[in-house]
Amino acid sequence: MKFLYKKPKISEVEAPILPIQIFDDTRTHSYPNQATTDALVDTGYDGFIMIPIKIFDALNLISSELPQDQVSMAETIVGEHLELRTALGYVEIPKLKISLSLEIDTYSNCVEILLGRQFLEYLVITLDGQQKELIIE
Repeated sequence: MKFLYKKPKISEVEAPILPIQIFDDTRTHSYPNQATTDALVDTGYDGFIMIPIKIFDALNLISSELPQDQVSMAETIVGEHLELRTALGYVEIPKLKISLSLEIDTYSNCVEILLGRQFLEYLVITLDGQQKELIIE
């Protein structure tokens, strides 16, 4: 299936985006409530998914949050250390009928939903920059 590149919130350059829906670990809360939201494919992020703190709070992920001593620190490409909060939840790609149980990260200044390498390991993807398409087999 093909997904067209779009402009993410953090850049003016179109990038690979997947439409997803995020759930808490009991599937009681979802974001968005209906339909999907865009998530930026980020091969530089090691984790599964990073979401803004306001979405983390709206999903009530504090109820499944991991103790801080079990949470990894993140480091940006410029060497900045980020203190993450991590909880258990689910991410679905409805168009592909994929649902994954995973760890959901956030930090105080996160503004974009990012799908990292641990998430991408579940998919066979091709990034076609010339056609501005993300292709999932």
